[in-house]
This record gives sequence, C-alpha cells and structure tokens, in this order.
Amino acid sequence: MQLKIGYSDDEELKPIIPLLEGEVQGEIEIIPVKIRTDELKFKLNDLDLSFIPLPIINFVNNIKIVTNGAVVVETLGLKKLNDSPEISSVCVKGSNSTEYYLLRLLLPQKIQPVVSDQCKGDSIIAFENYDVSLDSIWRRYCPSCPLVLNVIGSSRLDSSTLAKVKVLFRESAKFQEEKGIVTKYSKELGLKGREAIRTFFDLCNKKKICNIDFRNIEIF
Repeated sequence: MQLKIGYSDDEELKPIIPLLEGEVQGEIEIIPVKIRTDELKFKLNDLDLSFIPLPIINFVNNIKIVTNGAVVVETLGLKKLNDSPEISSVCVKGSNSTEYYLLRLLLPQKIQPVVSDQCKGDSIIAFENYDVSLDSIWRRYCPSCPLVLNVIGSSRLDSSTLAKVKVLFRESAKFQEEKGIVTKYSKELGLKGREAIRTFFDLCNKKKICNIDFRNIEIF
C-alpha cells in the first residue's frame, strides 16, 4: 500500500526519514508531497496523511492525529535581523504555522507575518541564539511541556490503517531519537505532549483566535 504524506518544510520529515529510506520497513510505503503551509488546509482531503500545524486543526473537520512522528521542540524564540528596539514583523513559513500562532498567543504586541521565499521582515523564528524567548513564556502556562509544532494526521484514513502507520512512525522516530536528531516527544507525545496541545488550544480559544475543544480531537 502506498500513502501520500504532505509536508511544507524538509525539517518536518526528520522523524520519518528512516521509514522513507527503508531503514524501517512495513507493508506501507510513504510518499512525501511538498505543499506550502498556507495551502495545506485546502489539500488535506487530497492527501492520505499530512504534517499538520496545530492551527489548521481548527479549520478542518474530522482530522485524526497520531501521537508519533510529531515535530516537537524544547526551545523557540525570535531572532532580530536589525537594530530596531521593536519587532514589528517576522518571517514565517505561513500565517497558519504553529510558530506564528504562538507569537500571537504569547506576546502582547502585534507582529505582522511575512510569508516569502526571501525574508523581508525584521525577525525570524529561531530555535537557538534568539533575542526573544517564547519557550520561557510558554512554560508559564504549561510547565515542563515541550512545544508541539506539527502532528501527523489524516482526514481520510480509517482507524485500522492509522493504527498500522502509527507503529511505523513510532519505530522510525525511535531511530531518530537514538541518534539525537529528534526529541523523545517525536517518538511518542506522551502526557506532556498531549498537555502541550491542549494548552495551545486553550490559549487560542481564550484569545478568540480558535474555536475548538481539545476533547473533540481524535488522537491515536
């Protein structure tokens, strides 16, 4: 069986590289298809699986997500590109990216997203050596929680097929965790990973940016 998985950034594929390269084998072949972040919500029904930024779950019905193969980080912030004391814009993969939504949820000032192949904003998203820490603010709301940026999900596959791919994603992410390439939460979100997703939507609903109940999300 062949299944297509949508993604928008090569970094997202890190948890499943062993599966894509045959290091992990099963009866299912995964074929990656690259799609821009802001186009993804219009393509989900055409794809078997996708790396889904959390905000897109708010816009699409009947998405099932798996707890393995997610893109999860421990650190996140903004790095300035100039000497201006204020940050007014940030270069992002898309206006529906989790990173941009975290800016909206955690920072008091309004920061304009710049979606372009060439960055023309005055800051970028960074995972180290940043000037403004988002992870420290995040942990005021969700202590000891990581930041879940993308989860693998589907609006097409049935539960039986998802259970099969879940095993493959977990095994693949396990290889990557052992190599130090991804965090333990990519292998399995666990309680802290689930709590991070719940907290994200609680904050998003509180700010009236989202309108979704975490309890209604099907998680495998």
